[in-house]
Amino acid sequence: MRVLYIIRDRSSRKIGKRLHRWAVGFIDGQDGFFEAALHEAAQVTRKSYAEAMALSDAGIGAFDAVVINGKSGWPWEKDIEAASSALARFRQPIALFIGHAQPQTMPSDRLIDPVKAVFKREPFADIDRYSLSPSNAAKIVPTHLANPLVTHSYRLTSRNRTRPLRQYAWQVPDEHDVFFIGTVDHNRYVARIAAWQAIHDSRLRAIGGLLPTREFAEKVPADLVTRTLPRAHYLNAMMKSSINLALEGIGPFTFRHLEQFWAGAFTLSTPSIRPLRLRAPIVEGKDYIAFDSTDDMMDKIRWYLDHPEERDAIARNGRAAYEKLYDVAAHATEIRVALTT
Repeated sequence: MRVLYIIRDRSSRKIGKRLHRWAVGFIDGQDGFFEAALHEAAQVTRKSYAEAMALSDAGIGAFDAVVINGKSGWPWEKDIEAASSALARFRQPIALFIGHAQPQTMPSDRLIDPVKAVFKREPFADIDRYSLSPSNAAKIVPTHLANPLVTHSYRLTSRNRTRPLRQYAWQVPDEHDVFFIGTVDHNRYVARIAAWQAIHDSRLRAIGGLLPTREFAEKVPADLVTRTLPRAHYLNAMMKSSINLALEGIGPFTFRHLEQFWAGAFTLSTPSIRPLRLRAPIVEGKDYIAFDSTDDMMDKIRWYLDHPEERDAIARNGRAAYEKLYDVAAHATEIRVALTT
């Protein structure tokens, strides 16, 4: 199957980073997991939105299917008429990839009517929240963001092999009670500041802190601020912490969730992931724990610090759930089925 993939617009990235990503075919971030599966599912030609729109009818006809990244420049959020006209150029099956972090972000019925599938990052489980027709709601296929600690490449495919870790977090002696490090800006600050302030004010052995953007620096108390950790130090802190926080950011499901499940680290999460439908289930109370308030967070931290066997069981379950969730080959099959049936 030959697929035209209209890629995300990354023109704002520095030229050196763009050239490096192109040279090695490195896939990461919000699009990485889906793109790795797409490249495994089909023979993919990657083009910008402008390049795709400039193709002749014969050029478009060379493909069996088209997948449009919602951040490619396709104007669905600003100009529905232009977006609809763009879809009309394609006669083959079309799919949309909506890689936005916010679960509520979804095109309208008018734009979903002509497509076969909508690959949505961490959508709501309750599809009625999208106010779509039943037939269009049925087109939603869940996907998710990439784990930054796992490498994917569509050029150097030998790098894509996944192997068990030599040691999981539940097997590493703990040196810290709680770990979290994360950015704070206008999109992600309320839960993060409140949570880390409570940790800071406690007598817990905490490691990490907040990384405010330059524009947001004055709104974060100085004693909550930390520095960026190198990758090896970051992983070491995660592995050696009894409790790892996964606090909502731009969206409810974050890189931290995937990193911690991957590492076999006990995960305590903000509750906003509860309404989500992931492509494989992550079960609250079994694979992770969620808290409903800052006080509830502190109560659960103290309880699980006092119950290491229960904590380790949840960490093990989280890793087992991750292995089903983060399955590129299985997602490739889901993509093929969505495009061809």
